[in-house]
Amino acid sequence: MRYLISVLIGAGILFVMDGAFAGDPATAQDLQGPARVEEFLELGRAQAFSHEALFAVDGKEQAVTLKFNAFVDLTQKTRLEGALSREKVNEALGRAAQTMAPLLPQLTGGISQARTFKQNLDAMGFRGYGLIGPFNTFDARLRLTQNIIDIGAAAGAGEGRAGVNIARYEEEFTRQKIVLTASLLYLEALRAQGAFQAAAAGVALSERLLRQAEARKNAGTAAAIDVARAKTRLAGDQLRQDQARTALHDAYLELQRAAGIPYERAIRLMNSLCFIREAVPSVAEALALAARERLDMRIAAEQARAAGLSLTRARGQWAPVVALAADYGISGNEPRKNEHSTGGVMVSASMSLFDGGRTIGEVREASSRRRQARLVQEDLARQVEEDVRRALWRVTDAAVEVDTAAHVVALARQEMDLASHRFAEGVADHIEVINAQASLAGARDAYVAALTQYHGARMNVYFALGEPGSFFLKDAN
Repeated sequence: MRYLISVLIGAGILFVMDGAFAGDPATAQDLQGPARVEEFLELGRAQAFSHEALFAVDGKEQAVTLKFNAFVDLTQKTRLEGALSREKVNEALGRAAQTMAPLLPQLTGGISQARTFKQNLDAMGFRGYGLIGPFNTFDARLRLTQNIIDIGAAAGAGEGRAGVNIARYEEEFTRQKIVLTASLLYLEALRAQGAFQAAAAGVALSERLLRQAEARKNAGTAAAIDVARAKTRLAGDQLRQDQARTALHDAYLELQRAAGIPYERAIRLMNSLCFIREAVPSVAEALALAARERLDMRIAAEQARAAGLSLTRARGQWAPVVALAADYGISGNEPRKNEHSTGGVMVSASMSLFDGGRTIGEVREASSRRRQARLVQEDLARQVEEDVRRALWRVTDAAVEVDTAAHVVALARQEMDLASHRFAEGVADHIEVINAQASLAGARDAYVAALTQYHGARMNVYFALGEPGSFFLKDAN
């Protein structure tokens, strides 16, 4: 009878000091679904992070609010790859201007004044005239040349324009890859934040269970080994929290570096890791969209076209080149002395008859490059289809994994509540509580990992379809 009274007193003390386990345990059905689990894990709450104080209330300096889209924009401005790709467009424009030059008029001007001291006319074929001189010669002239027919130059100009298109596509493709990198950095920061919160919740739970074990021991209803087990579990959870804190610092350091935000500033991420259920397009729709939007497909097609133009340019060296040349100027002994207007017009045609095999070699090289470009284009089409199919499959499976992980969290939380009640009522030992606590901690971590994997799969779908800029995350509370 005395033992039963002590048990009831101990249980009453436990319920008063720890409201987390007061009342009836929640059922798994009550906790079902990602939304309920995320509310339980507090994943939708925006918190101000600082490397000095972690998740603390803002101090004198207000935290920098950072939405996902704003972070992507900042990353695009600070990444070296973006600046280099923009400069490559300018480089391609300069190269295209050079390839256009042979098709445009060439106008040159010149002026000369010469002094001839002696000139041997006999050496020039005028027999019997001997030497003449000294005398002056002055000439001022404009010369115009224009290629009328030049197949090789026309193909070269087309190749230059294709190079500009390729550079612009590559610039946009680089921007898309920066979006992908920025998205992964933001997701990693949210994952590290969620993992730290899960670890901190584990520490808080271990502290409550330790108090519970100590209260039962003081009431004479638990042994010292139960308190020792609770302390061991608390120490393990504290270690796990320390490791999560280190990963959190690393994730935010990378985030701040990418966005160019000073490391001493506090940051509040305004988007959350919470689940977004999206409709997945059919394979046929996804493949059609990828064929239209994928920039690497456009780059491969433009490279194949440029390779074909390069082959035409090489073959064009065998074709005749028709050119127009004209000049007009003033010729005399000195400016305004015996000067007369002179000029002429000439149409010429030239054709390479034999150049030692150089043109044959260039044609062979260009033909091989065109075949290589077509092979790359065909292989890329198969790769794009594989990317699309894999991305759709993974995002579907990842959504199922999130639902399963949410169910595991609900069951683990119910198990934790039941084990705590059983221990408080003296019908179970502390090993059962420790096991339930470990299950709940693992379920928390698994859910955060499943959410991160799901959003990564969503990002891969958008990237596979050529629309990474359409990726989004839920707003935080």
